[in-house]
This record gives sequence, C-alpha cells and structure tokens, in this order.
Amino acid sequence: MTTSTQDPAPLRRAFSVAIYARKPSGRVLVIAHRRTGLWLPVGGELEAGETPLEAAVRELREETALVAAFVPLVGHCEGVPPGYLGYEEHVTGVKGLHMNFVFVGDVAEDAEVTPNDEFTGWRWVDRAELAALESPANVRDFGFVALDAVAR
Repeated sequence: MTTSTQDPAPLRRAFSVAIYARKPSGRVLVIAHRRTGLWLPVGGELEAGETPLEAAVRELREETALVAAFVPLVGHCEGVPPGYLGYEEHVTGVKGLHMNFVFVGDVAEDAEVTPNDEFTGWRWVDRAELAALESPANVRDFGFVALDAVAR
C-alpha cells in the first residue's frame, strides 16, 4: 500500500525587532496594531543587510517619528548592541515565525508620537497599565524588563 502525504509548506521565517520607547517617568509606548488588534511595542522586520539595532532605530522612526537613545545596559557583555533586552520567537499569522530581537530606547519626557498607518492608537503605559494590557505575555514581560533596564 502506498500513501502520498504532502508536507505542509514550510513556515516563513524572518528576523524582526521590537522596540520599547521609554520615558523618564517610567512609561513605555505600546501601539494598537492595525493587523493584529493587539497592544504591542513598535517593531518590524529587518531589511537586507541591516543589523538588529539599525532596524530598531529605523522602525521606531518610521512608525512613530521618535528618535531614541539606545544605550549599553548593566549586565551586558562587550559586543551586545546598546539597548538590547533579549530574544524571543513568535508566530504571527501569515507573516510566519518572527525571530525577534527586543530593544529599549530612551526618549524625552515630552516626546510626541507621529503615527504611521500601521496602528490605530497608542498609549504610554506604566507597570500597572502594562500588566492589564490585552497582549501576549511576552509583550508584557519584555515591557517590564524594559522598564527595569538600567544604563551602564
């Protein structure tokens, strides 16, 4: 007896970044993402030849017009990009697997968001508001890490 099975199409994989813009008052920026309907940090996929830090700077500027200071963090070894918080993976619908580098970037207290068309709203949230967000656990967890990160 012969059976024919087709393997499902391989899951698309892409390197991506997530950026928690952070104000001195202890708030981070989250956006109401148009496609997913979830509260998420700013982010997107790396372009060809781009480092994760270059993508973080570009995505934050493209999506919000914010310019952040990405600084070395306490506990990081030489060679770790400034502002780097960690790595996580998640499947995001038709976009496949995002292999995601997460950053924190400091912005001025009076920094103003100029939104692009990828989100429908935004909020600067503190720890309590972050804990109550309707978001995946990794969004909240990395948000807490971003709030706690200390510059070297």
